Amino acid sequence: MQAALPDVPASSCLRGAWAVALAAALASTACALPERRATATVPAAPPNAHAAPSPLAPADAAALHRAADAALARAPDPLAVAHIEGTLPTLPAYRRAQEARRDWEAMATLAALYALEGNARYRDGYARTLAAWLDVYVISGNPIDESGLGHWLLAYRAAGAALPPALAERMRGFACALADRYLEPQPPSRRTSTNNWQSHRVKIAVMGAGVCADPARVARADAAFEAQVAANLLPAGPSVDFAERDALHYVVYSLEPLLEAALFAHHGGRTLYAITGPQGQSIAATLGWLAPYIRGEKTHDEFVRSQVRFDAERAAAGVPGFAGPFDPRAARKAVWLAARLDPQWQELSAKAGPPWITVRAPWLAH
Repeated sequence: MQAALPDVPASSCLRGAWAVALAAALASTACALPERRATATVPAAPPNAHAAPSPLAPADAAALHRAADAALARAPDPLAVAHIEGTLPTLPAYRRAQEARRDWEAMATLAALYALEGNARYRDGYARTLAAWLDVYVISGNPIDESGLGHWLLAYRAAGAALPPALAERMRGFACALADRYLEPQPPSRRTSTNNWQSHRVKIAVMGAGVCADPARVARADAAFEAQVAANLLPAGPSVDFAERDALHYVVYSLEPLLEAALFAHHGGRTLYAITGPQGQSIAATLGWLAPYIRGEKTHDEFVRSQVRFDAERAAAGVPGFAGPFDPRAARKAVWLAARLDPQWQELSAKAGPPWITVRAPWLAH
């Protein structure tokens, strides 16, 4: 396999100008865990003179600015592991992990606004948070915990070229390592080798390989995507998750990462969305099966016959979405992504309504 970069451990030291600037700002050694202060910046650079006019409506632009300014005021809060899978949201460990994971979306928001408007302080905030996380984060291989690393990869695509070179190389090395971890083969007998778990693995592999920019990894990730379309999506329309969980929630939860992978690849000049399985399975066919539920023409009571005990535990704990009828708003992001790839879904996306601007902006900034 041709490697674009050597794998770079997340715990490696900062080097060069970035290390000098961060050490001076934080009054710490170059390899120490950064002190939780929001005042450190990377060396100043001129605004992005090539930024195109913002494609955002005024209300969206204002909301994105508010989110980015809040992200700038936030001190990086990195964890070595941010575990949420199989954990009730009522537990302190879940809340702690989710609080730290706010940094991931913050990175994507800051990078997107920098790419859209060219204000260097947003790039600096993105770089500061990324460096703090690269210093301590360890890839776990749990795709439910790590699907949100897509924010890191979108952020890099939007503003990676503006990072200090040493930090940019570290992030690319991290993306290579991430792709390698999620391209490891899985036992075919496990449900997780074909259900939503694998869809999230494929998403991370495709996006990680894209940032790594190694053709061999990209080819392997695209092949994993094609295999998951055939294994996860059924000729009748739903994903295999529907039989297991009796919930449209999990059809969406399996389809959404496939759409993210397809759109990320599309921006790189590759066509994954149109892949069809040997029995005619396709993303478009599954979206067509879901469409009446998203429009409200059909309803479905969620998780009534789920085979997974944790679904009942979440329902008993009052976690929204794990009992009662399917809420079409849960599909907003999926159909918005689909509409970016295929105009036939634009009307359905308009019916569902757009996801929040911090979800959309990182996909618009590329």
